[in-house]
Amino acid sequence: MTMGSGWRTFVAAAAAAALLALTSCASLQRGWDQGNVETVARLINTGQADKLAAMSSTPFLVDGEIVSLKPDVAAFWKGIMKAGFRVEGPTLTQGAPVTAESYKRFADTMEVKSFFAQYVKKDARILELRTAVSGDRILLIFRDSYSKTINGFKGPF
Repeated sequence: MTMGSGWRTFVAAAAAAALLALTSCASLQRGWDQGNVETVARLINTGQADKLAAMSSTPFLVDGEIVSLKPDVAAFWKGIMKAGFRVEGPTLTQGAPVTAESYKRFADTMEVKSFFAQYVKKDARILELRTAVSGDRILLIFRDSYSKTINGFKGPF
């Protein structure tokens, strides 16, 4: 084997390893996102409003409204459960990093734009899920890939 062919083999192997690593990262990210979706759905479906409130940041974004007080965030979670809201068969349809335009998915207002600029971290993720029974869509903002902190909720729509 000449030095040139050995080098080409090394470069090809390194490229294959890098491609495999990138593919696994995407798979891992999707798994984390799906896990977050399933956690929120399970907590909603089992009536664990206190746990959801503890996972929620303040201020918290509900649809296009900013909820500033922790007791009001807790009241939101308790209220949707009292109303019988359920998330049956949640499936992650999209998980994406927050961008400069992400706020528009909640409401195209200066208030929501300011919320994103001030309270949503640059490595936050917006997760979109669909329910199996009704097909409703729900959006969640998670502080980052590894955190269980929820910054916002929109749905069903």
